[in-house]
Amino acid sequence: MANFRTARISLRPYNADDFNHIFRLQSDAEVMRYIRTAAVDAAEVLERTQLWIQYAAENPGYGVWILEMLYERTFIGYAVVRHVAFQPGREIEVGYTLDRAYWGKGLATETTSALVDYAQASLGVRHLVAFTDASNHASNRVLEKCGFLQAGLETVYDANCLRWEKVI
Repeated sequence: MANFRTARISLRPYNADDFNHIFRLQSDAEVMRYIRTAAVDAAEVLERTQLWIQYAAENPGYGVWILEMLYERTFIGYAVVRHVAFQPGREIEVGYTLDRAYWGKGLATETTSALVDYAQASLGVRHLVAFTDASNHASNRVLEKCGFLQAGLETVYDANCLRWEKVI
């Protein structure tokens, strides 16, 4: 997995030293409202992040990136370019999770656009998917701005989600 950046954001591969940041986000009910039930058990998040490390090692170029403000190096969230549900052979998905303090600043759109560019340029991906809760208007708008089109509903991650697609 490569490091890369946007005008305001540095993206680097997740490592175990980032765990406390991830646990803080994944245990925040407001941050997780449209994703899954907020974690209360650090062991649950640790198991998930260990999967991230194993997946990245077995699938070069794919995985989870830590998002930091470019110059301040402040943690703002994480993003993914991965096979759906971390299952090789499935479609390639992009996604992000941002700390509440960074919502509404265009960072999700900037991140998603960078993920699309990375998937195309570095991995040769020509078709991407993303999934959102239908009531998550902010994330739905991010995907629209990045050129994704709604492609119906799909049950994924134990939820009925809007399916978004982008052909690059």
